[in-house]
Amino acid sequence: MTRPTFPPALRRTLYLRRRTLAALCAFGAVLATLLALAPPTAPTVSVLAAASALPGGTVLTSTDLVAVELPPGAVPDGAARVEADVVGRTLASAVAAGSVLTATAVSEGTRLARPGHVVIALPLTDETIAALVRPGAHIDVLDAAGVALASDIPVVAPPDTPGGGNLGLASPQRSVLVEVPHAVAATLTAQGMMSLTVALR
Repeated sequence: MTRPTFPPALRRTLYLRRRTLAALCAFGAVLATLLALAPPTAPTVSVLAAASALPGGTVLTSTDLVAVELPPGAVPDGAARVEADVVGRTLASAVAAGSVLTATAVSEGTRLARPGHVVIALPLTDETIAALVRPGAHIDVLDAAGVALASDIPVVAPPDTPGGGNLGLASPQRSVLVEVPHAVAATLTAQGMMSLTVALR
């Protein structure tokens, strides 16, 4: 078998650069070994979460959403995968930033509040007040120190029956739906709903 021959100039170039070529070959071998030994990338699932804290009653838009990657076992049932699952629908209750949006977190997109407003649920700790609250009534909301956080808020739905599981409360609780501006909703949510007192006008 005839051995291949190379032009003298090429042989001279290979000889002069033999160390560089050897280093490149060694680097390639090390890289291939590292890639072979690297653990496989864990599978993830892309789901949609709230881009920021959102009050209940918010009609969701694409700017309210952010995609997050979760391990398959951490994905809640009914998690939204694409924007069409939730855009135009209404949040049933307040959600924290980064919370995965699910089918149970939203309702069909009929707007309940006027533009610039949202409908939120306020817990009623006083059963006497709860018995008097009616749609069309106006209430004030006070913090734990008795300072008014919001005044003259219209009630849009009467108190629900005891058992506020939809509010995530630890004990049976009535709640009332009220319409407030976005800024007021954010203030009340930040205070913590269970620390608020409702005063009937």
